[in-house]
Amino acid sequence: MKVQSLSSDDLKQLKDHELSEEQIKKQLKFFENGIPYTNILAPATSGNGIICLSKENKEDFIALYEKTDLTPVKFVPASGAATRMFKLLHQFIKAYNPEKEELAQFLKKEEFQELKDFFENIEKLPFFELAKKKLNSTLSENYTHLNDEQKYFFIKFILEDMNYAALPKGLIPFHQYEEKALTPFEEHLKEAMAYALKNSMLNVHFTITKEHRSLFEKYAKKIQAHTDFKNKEVNITYSYQEKSTDTIAVDFDNKPFRDENGKLFFRPGGHGALIQNLNKIDADIIFIKNIDNVVVENNLALVSQYKKALAGILINIQEEIFSLLKKLDQQGFSESLEKTAEKLADQYFHHQREFKSAEEIKSFFNRPVRVCGMVINEGAPGGGPFWVQDKQGKISLQIVESAQINDKDPEVKKILNEVSHFNPVDLVCGVKDYQGEKFDLEKFVDPDQGFITEKSVNGQNIKALELPGLWNGAMAYWNTIFVEVPPKTFNPVKTVLDLLKPGHQVEFDLVSK
Repeated sequence: MKVQSLSSDDLKQLKDHELSEEQIKKQLKFFENGIPYTNILAPATSGNGIICLSKENKEDFIALYEKTDLTPVKFVPASGAATRMFKLLHQFIKAYNPEKEELAQFLKKEEFQELKDFFENIEKLPFFELAKKKLNSTLSENYTHLNDEQKYFFIKFILEDMNYAALPKGLIPFHQYEEKALTPFEEHLKEAMAYALKNSMLNVHFTITKEHRSLFEKYAKKIQAHTDFKNKEVNITYSYQEKSTDTIAVDFDNKPFRDENGKLFFRPGGHGALIQNLNKIDADIIFIKNIDNVVVENNLALVSQYKKALAGILINIQEEIFSLLKKLDQQGFSESLEKTAEKLADQYFHHQREFKSAEEIKSFFNRPVRVCGMVINEGAPGGGPFWVQDKQGKISLQIVESAQINDKDPEVKKILNEVSHFNPVDLVCGVKDYQGEKFDLEKFVDPDQGFITEKSVNGQNIKALELPGLWNGAMAYWNTIFVEVPPKTFNPVKTVLDLLKPGHQVEFDLVSK
């Protein structure tokens, strides 16, 4: 479909989404032409793109962060609903009939085998006591230790009566402590208290879905009354993914997909759209971490240590960069400053290059900086740290998602076999320049690093376009530092089964490294 053939109703839809015809035309071209795979040269590894901190270095960077007066903000992408988290349980409810089959026999089916351990440990779920209490209040039967039929109705109650799958992921209980169950929303606030509290002020920003705002605000009000947050100024702010970042969906012939009413079908543009939200944050240091990645209280000290260390590295690097650029303004280009610039580029960003002018130095250094924690890869799917070459031939460190990699290419497969680290989304960002002015982060996005995925709408397969991801293409032209952090600081929940893993059980005792 040519853009010129859009109907008046289509144009109204575009206006409602704050999208222009030109943007839609560009999106359709991505579908027609495809998006080139990222040209990965090698994985970043320890000593080759990834810094491994000694105990002494870590303590020095922690001290540097702790003495600074710079204003930090914690930025938490939290707009995801828990739909996918409970997907397997929805399938279970549809497929299992406790009156016709024993649960143990049913769970031998290949697609449900992973639920065997889940049902054996169901009483360890962080929301088990809460759900059981509500369930018992509605039934004459007492749900204590559940039999097969009770397990079925217990899951049905969680999904249908408590409506957990429709809630935002951030408001699902993740950890059961002796006194109560805590959601990741509250765990993130507690975590932020451990490293982002400055002068009794705590700033935390959540990107959420608009219709969930009242739920978050109601929950936040209860939390802020707790003893932990008394005598502290806790500033919780929210933003939504802009409509203008939605993308059009197409069928498998690359023609715009329409719903049953003939309307163009738009989808949120993925987490890459959040670069606009991040761009509006005014802070000296921004910590970024996903909503579903939280540790239990016993392990908070380890997380805090490494967050502070990453922030200290950022401060140290920025101090040297800012000093260089200020001298450049004051003194002009010189051989001495050229050598300083070359040393900094090599030492921190692994670039061996010559600078021939003040403009070249400024072009290289005067940009946002991110320090990214990387964990040893233990089989988790997703993005990783790589050496990448762009279309202009420039080589840099980048986080690359699996969808951007052509894993069918034999040479690429060799590179993937050498990958040692995984991206846990543990970022500390500097978004102000050497004069204290905020960068316009949208100027540092590589628009060609989006990706096309396959989705399903009412049983029909479609293709969807995701914008360059927040920590890959949306930050493609930032200066990047990778630092190894302990795997146990990465504790995500992708499905409800993850809540029963040792890292989410409160009695699990993590030995700090």
